[in-house]
Amino acid sequence: MEIFFEYVIKVLEVVGVTIIVLGVLKMLLVFTTCAVKRISPAELIPQIRIDLGNYLVLSLEVFIGRDIIETLLDPSLNDIIILVVLVLLRTLLAFFLNYEIAHMRKKELPTMLGKKQ
Repeated sequence: MEIFFEYVIKVLEVVGVTIIVLGVLKMLLVFTTCAVKRISPAELIPQIRIDLGNYLVLSLEVFIGRDIIETLLDPSLNDIIILVVLVLLRTLLAFFLNYEIAHMRKKELPTMLGKKQ
């Protein structure tokens, strides 16, 4: 059974990294498309940041799940302390990313779309 969870951990690592890579590739594709079509990327930067932030938040949640499973397999006091610190840091990072995304949606996107607040 432990071997199964080791595979699950490896899969979650790959999934987390893949999510980040997909977010960055999407961002680069949009940016490159703007350059080719001679569209100012400044108009799309808020939406690009929101999209990339969502990818990063999702990957952080996957990594937290991976860390929890990994610690449950061999729970020493040191591993549990490290897990708590990692989960707190990643949760804070996810919180602030979500806050920034929500703030951008509220402030920058209506302005970008020409809507009054």
